[in-house]
Amino acid sequence: MRTATLLAALTLAAPFARAGTLSGSIDDPALRRKTTLVYVESVPGKFSPPATAAIINQIGNTYAPRVLPVLAGQKVEFQSQDPELHNVYARAGKSVLFNQALLPKNKFEKTIAEPGIVHLSCNIHKEMSADILVLQNPFFVAPDKSGKFTIEGIPSGDYTLRIFGPELNDEQRAKKIPVSADSSPVKVI
Repeated sequence: MRTATLLAALTLAAPFARAGTLSGSIDDPALRRKTTLVYVESVPGKFSPPATAAIINQIGNTYAPRVLPVLAGQKVEFQSQDPELHNVYARAGKSVLFNQALLPKNKFEKTIAEPGIVHLSCNIHKEMSADILVLQNPFFVAPDKSGKFTIEGIPSGDYTLRIFGPELNDEQRAKKIPVSADSSPVKVI
């Protein structure tokens, strides 16, 4: 999909961002089906991660959820409900973060400090795949089935909106949509 087409495909339902809220929709049906998360790339300031660990489970030789958004520095609890041995092979780009066995009906925790995409697989069951999207800020949301989304509580300012999904191609994942969350409405194309 070309860049111009992607920009046209992601339009705001009420085409304005208001102070404190970004609302919109993903209109292109193909793009909507592939998008798991809409997020603000970076917001000034430091955000404390939740004290509660985010959970990703292994059920029926799959990871659940398939995409897990977390805040940088947040603990992630890896669980297995399966009766067989798995491992969690986690890498960010070409760097291996860890590769740890996960015994049946067991769990362990890891803290992921740096923003970015952490891809998970299992060396024992090659079909197992998931992504942890480690974000700098808490301004993210999963769009609903119609492609609508609302991100609330964002401070006034200009930002870059991004989309993520395991089925999106590199160009779609790399797309940056400029938005403004201030007192004057700004049309997002």
